[in-house]
Amino acid sequence: MKNYYRFIPILLGLLAFSYFYLYKFVYIGNKKFKESSINGKIIDSSNWAKRSTFYYLKDGLSIELSALDSLHLKIGDSILKEPNTTKFNVYRKNKENKYEFYKSYDTK
Repeated sequence: MKNYYRFIPILLGLLAFSYFYLYKFVYIGNKKFKESSINGKIIDSSNWAKRSTFYYLKDGLSIELSALDSLHLKIGDSILKEPNTTKFNVYRKNKENKYEFYKSYDTK
């Protein structure tokens, strides 16, 4: 029985990490994204461990796409999203340097 006590700090650490990661970052971030109205450009991106890519917008929001998603965004793409929905439209510059509709996407 004494051998199991040494695993309690590890278990508590994993529980705390899971809470902060899943609830604070994922749930709150997704809720904020869903409730927000977006009309902005992608200003930066980061590819975390080749599993998911975060695209950062000017207003502090971000879009996370996994490697399996069919949507390939670029820096400079314009995102248009209505509030209280998970669907958004992507606009990309054409050869005349004007934005045109590229794709719709749903983050469900």
